[in-house]
Amino acid sequence: MKTTNNAWKAIPWTKVQRKVFKLQKSIFQAAKSGQDAKVRRWQRLLVKSYYARLLAVRRVTQDNQGK
Repeated sequence: MKTTNNAWKAIPWTKVQRKVFKLQKSIFQAAKSGQDAKVRRWQRLLVKSYYARLLAVRRVTQDNQGK
């Protein structure tokens, strides 16, 4: 339990948020310009992304606080 907690705290959260936001922004830009193939490819990449999963777990467990 202790090592898991240390590993969780060692995650560079600003980098994680920046990478996920950058990918989301790319999806938005491609959708706005009508590039459907790029949108689907980047959406698939976002869904499979380790950083996106980390951020989702953090939002559900910590940021949301049971709401």
